[in-house]
Amino acid sequence: MPNRLSKLFSSADKEKEALAEAERKTSSSSSTRDAPPTYEEQDSYDHENTLSPPDVTAGFSNLRISKTGDGFPTRGECIAHLKVLECFYRLRKSIAAQDGLYGIKDSIITGQKFAANNDNTSVLLAKLGEKRWAIYVQQAVDRFEAWLTALFPGRPWADRTTIETEGRQGTLCDTATTKGSIFSASDLPPIDVLMVWHAYQLNPRCYLEDCTRFSRMDLWHSSMPWEAIAQSINSETFAFEATPDAENSFTNMTGLPWAMTSYSTRATECPECFTTNNIPWTTCTRTEVPTIINFPDVLESAVDDMLSSGSGYCDKDLRHSCKVCYRDITHDRLSIGKFADDVKLLQREDVPMSGTILGIQGIPFKAHGQKDHSTEPISRFPNEMIKLGKNDMFNDKQLRQWSRFDEIRLEIEVAIADKNFMRKVRASRLGKLLRTERIAIRKMMSRYWGNSSPFALDLVGAVIRQGSFVEKMHNIDWLHSPALPNTMDRLIWKYQNFMLIMAQNTTRMAVPTLDVDLAWHTHQLNPSRYMEYTVKLCRQFIDHDDKVAETKLNDAFAWTSKAYQKLTGQPYSECTCWYCEAIRESHTSATSRLFNTSSAQASDALEAHNSDPSKNVHISAHNAVRPSDDLAYSLLAKKHADELEKCYEKACARARKKGKKEPKRDDYYYSSAYGYPVYIPAYSPYVGFVPYSAGYYPVTPGCMAVGAGAAGNCCSGTCGGSVAAGGCAGAGSGGCAGGASAGGCGGGSSGGGGGGGGGCGGGGGGGGGCGGGGGGC
Repeated sequence: MPNRLSKLFSSADKEKEALAEAERKTSSSSSTRDAPPTYEEQDSYDHENTLSPPDVTAGFSNLRISKTGDGFPTRGECIAHLKVLECFYRLRKSIAAQDGLYGIKDSIITGQKFAANNDNTSVLLAKLGEKRWAIYVQQAVDRFEAWLTALFPGRPWADRTTIETEGRQGTLCDTATTKGSIFSASDLPPIDVLMVWHAYQLNPRCYLEDCTRFSRMDLWHSSMPWEAIAQSINSETFAFEATPDAENSFTNMTGLPWAMTSYSTRATECPECFTTNNIPWTTCTRTEVPTIINFPDVLESAVDDMLSSGSGYCDKDLRHSCKVCYRDITHDRLSIGKFADDVKLLQREDVPMSGTILGIQGIPFKAHGQKDHSTEPISRFPNEMIKLGKNDMFNDKQLRQWSRFDEIRLEIEVAIADKNFMRKVRASRLGKLLRTERIAIRKMMSRYWGNSSPFALDLVGAVIRQGSFVEKMHNIDWLHSPALPNTMDRLIWKYQNFMLIMAQNTTRMAVPTLDVDLAWHTHQLNPSRYMEYTVKLCRQFIDHDDKVAETKLNDAFAWTSKAYQKLTGQPYSECTCWYCEAIRESHTSATSRLFNTSSAQASDALEAHNSDPSKNVHISAHNAVRPSDDLAYSLLAKKHADELEKCYEKACARARKKGKKEPKRDDYYYSSAYGYPVYIPAYSPYVGFVPYSAGYYPVTPGCMAVGAGAAGNCCSGTCGGSVAAGGCAGAGSGGCAGGASAGGCGGGSSGGGGGGGGGCGGGGGGGGGCGGGGGGC
């Protein structure tokens, strides 16, 4: 288990939960005392002149969404986006609470004698809900794949010559040469499919790469049909209510029912003999939990063990014997099968391997007047190495007989260590790999580690990580605010400044707050226009990094806060939790307070605000991850946490001096995302609650391996580990939580050159830049 360092700032979690519960009860009783008199006690009033209660749905019912010419997010699109996110939240809550779904029954918990009077019951029921949701999301990804295939039946994949020709001409991503599809209400897929599509587009470079490779650029040029989706969502229940035409269209296209059916098995092809096997979604329920457990901690451990066990398709340790060849089907062997399929496509049809299409700037050769000179070596080197194949190393039959993906990694390590073979691959006298070629290997391998889907990333993990942001939008509840239009206008303005900071600081990473992230996400859901905007502004395609180590997140957030306050004269994070107070304290100097500068006044003004951790515009960290195999990272994280502690103590001292409340460090918030009410700690780097249980998923959404050559990582002798872990691959990874993941990429050797745990080359300092162009842009 990764070291969470959660003991640095805390008394026991149980005590915090008790305090949070006591505060809630106190607040509740206070509310009761202050309640208005009953109807019988009230004075008579004029019935004729009584005002009707306000319509709480007025701000988002019957939306008519106007678009800007450049695709920049509008107020209406952001409101529609909030409505969609609330629909996703209600969906997750509903699925997680379905007793018996996928054979996971609540009676495991409720059947215990002490369950009715135990405060931990809701926590344990939420664990069951999380496992149900994990399986549901995998089913949704399968349905999304079927829908996507049906949209473009029989379309051949793009070969390397076509991609290079159109890329060099600059027409591949040109918004003027390709017309996007327009989705009406009758074309919409089910909500589970929309949810996966939404998460997919929030990984812009992966989405562009796949659309290019699969010859689906018309989809790339299509924006999210906000008005059609918003009108299909009930404004009171937030249920997705599609038209009969949409339901019929989806079923006719895919052969699948509109409403997801809880099938007990998944049809999965054996990667060796290609026989279809029906594999259970999960077998974790075969691990029995004793019916009489007298201690809550023992029950929690037993439930965790049960949900982390199993050999089904959605379990961590998939193992199913093929009914024909009798070889075990495992997650590793399915990833090998994907790699072998792509090798065959490359050798027969010259379709490039996944991860070899975009350059370091995220551009396929040229787009919107900007050339990416790294695209050529990145697209050429891995593909030529595989096509030549040292000692027939990528023979299809041999590949499919391997059991562990590590064996492919070892073969590539041997190949790149052979200078004679490298000279042949590179058609050069130089047998040593160039920096871009090392990055190319990492990028390619990142698409296959722990990912047997046809997509460039594991979409199950992408949806799960988005769940944290979805829940925060639900908690803030801007939708029901009377100031909704003004709030949207403000966050769009704030997003513009955020992008300006990235454009003006090309060697640094920028980290959004939750309000900025809403506008950023909305912009990305118009993919081609988002690319055009960022390429023209920042000279590269800004990615939305899906995995970012917490050390990078913290350093980059502190820098972004300082840069934003300097640019606008206003505080960046308008949150008054202990973490945001500590960050503001770190960049508000004693001199500025002495002379009462505008930045100091802006920071002090926030102290009067209420600090509810669930409703504040906090750091957006839904894709923060914790490296699972790096001792240096753990030591660095402790050092950063100690520095944060010092800043927090300063903020407390200043609050005491002014006779104000100290920022509360042990914030909890109420959550029912998995269908059951629980208190969970508010997230902050190093000490926060990571909202996933690692053992419940085939690939853990919130951790990554960063050591070169480590299992689940990439080949020694290439570059820093986070590219293989799914982090950035050079410049332009903005990321919700920064840019480069720990280890980053682009330092020219294993480990990179920036600060903090082998960050990225190119002047990153403490937070680490990324690949010479920074994590932001």
